[in-house]
Amino acid sequence: MPSLLNFSQVEALRAHMLLTTAQMAKLLGVSRVTYSGWVNGKAIRASNDAKARATLRKLFKVLEVHEWPKPEVIAMPSGQRFKMLLELITPAE
Repeated sequence: MPSLLNFSQVEALRAHMLLTTAQMAKLLGVSRVTYSGWVNGKAIRASNDAKARATLRKLFKVLEVHEWPKPEVIAMPSGQRFKMLLELITPAE
């Protein structure tokens, strides 16, 4: 059985990547309220756990490959930064 996600570490990643709680929730495919529940210790369903882990792997890849957030990314408005991040983690069709 896989270990539980440590949402204090997920929150550290969220902050490092300059994401709002709402943006992180959107990336994970849940409401802000659900995400906040997980951060506060609420259990995560297996289906959500799998989706969250897949998204977190994508975010770590952006950290590594794109050295996120570079100074030019830090200088962007939040919405523009989020749009750029979505483009980096969404496969081209």
